[in-house]
Amino acid sequence: MNKISRVIRREEKLAVFPIACADHCAHLLNMNYSEVASDGTKLARALEHGYRIYQYDMVLVFSDPYVEAQALGCPVKFSPSPTLLGPRSNQSIDRTEEIIKAAEILKRKVDVPVFVSIKGPFSLASFLVGIEEFLKNLLANEETTSNTINTALEFQIKYLERLLKLGVNIFIGDPVASSSVISPKLFERFAFEPLLKLIKKIKEKELIAGVHVCGDTKPIIPILDELGADILSIEDITPKTRTLKMGGVSTETIFSGNQTKIEEEIKQALIESYLILATSCDVPMETDSKNIKLMMEIAGAYSND
Repeated sequence: MNKISRVIRREEKLAVFPIACADHCAHLLNMNYSEVASDGTKLARALEHGYRIYQYDMVLVFSDPYVEAQALGCPVKFSPSPTLLGPRSNQSIDRTEEIIKAAEILKRKVDVPVFVSIKGPFSLASFLVGIEEFLKNLLANEETTSNTINTALEFQIKYLERLLKLGVNIFIGDPVASSSVISPKLFERFAFEPLLKLIKKIKEKELIAGVHVCGDTKPIIPILDELGADILSIEDITPKTRTLKMGGVSTETIFSGNQTKIEEEIKQALIESYLILATSCDVPMETDSKNIKLMMEIAGAYSND
């Protein structure tokens, strides 16, 4: 059994995954990020390279936040980082097939669990109409909001079903559902059920379901715990949860490369009885590989104590 599964089952204390994704791994190889994000073979090559260098305990197929939004008609520009240029239009570029291709390749190439990142329907819905407009509708037009979320959910269910046929694990990222953006009541009213539906489908296939929410999550921890996910990736891992937590090292810390602070944050994180030690979000593209290797080394030393 792999280390991620053993920690989920509370049979081992620690697994490690600095959240190294397409942008950073492309940077390691001096590859063009936009090409990597648009080509499943190149994406798999970059992510495999990152895994070979760092030897972490899982691989996450994540190119950028806008894969599904672009497939549904939102214009996206890489310059070099991806930018959402506007709400849904009549033209779409479907990169979901490239994500699927990358996942298929990595399943054959690496001997750790492969996860694919998909967007939570709430966040995807916000991209479809524009975040500002979506948040206005959230308060003033419940029917419009619900319809947009249902459109996003229907797309994600179909996409998820294709991914689950590969036997890959799933991480659902829902950044706009953060308590830094909306209230716990709005989360419970609009974001909870769509997440629950996706997680149930993942668990029916006996695959691992992770949820990642950026920013402040403390007010919604009790609600997140009710989702039945296997892993909860959050910035602040100090609140008590029933769900296994993932995090502990801030992205700012890993980017700055302050060895003392990296070690302090890891030491503090390992107060947790069981943990997937990770960065709080995906590591910045130009993060020095020495900093990530340092995190792996320090974590390895602690796990061997």
